[in-house]
Amino acid sequence: MTQHPYRRKNRSPFLWQALLLFGIGCIPIAAQGRELPQANANGDYLRTSHRQWRVVDPDPQGLNCRWSDQVPPDWYAPHAQGPALDIMDWPVVRRFRTGTILTANTTPAGFATLTDNRGLPWLKVAIGQGDRICLVRANRLFIRPHPSSVLEMQRVRAR
Repeated sequence: MTQHPYRRKNRSPFLWQALLLFGIGCIPIAAQGRELPQANANGDYLRTSHRQWRVVDPDPQGLNCRWSDQVPPDWYAPHAQGPALDIMDWPVVRRFRTGTILTANTTPAGFATLTDNRGLPWLKVAIGQGDRICLVRANRLFIRPHPSSVLEMQRVRAR
């Protein structure tokens, strides 16, 4: 029996397992290697799916995070009816000190921001189990993207 010229005898199954594991392990690293979000000319972070943010607001009281009791628990559902998005008038439910790392909520469509009735973006901050959130202004005066992967950290250091 003649062997195909590109096939070799005695290929090690360990080699294939190692290649498969190495290849799968690289997928998350490549997916996390995105550039950090950039603010627009007004300092606003618009539509983003970036998850980690650092509080830079110098206010000694902390960065205000707002939420309304009128927002239904299933705020992310397509059928949910919430209050008017005059978020600046909603009560402050939490404050974050400078340097705090925030984790954005990307429910339901993969984006971490929503826009208020004035057209200004707000970051959805995860604050508890499930999809409990509060909102902080998505502006570089208050927050900055925080590198969430080794590759992003290397890119920030290289700048």
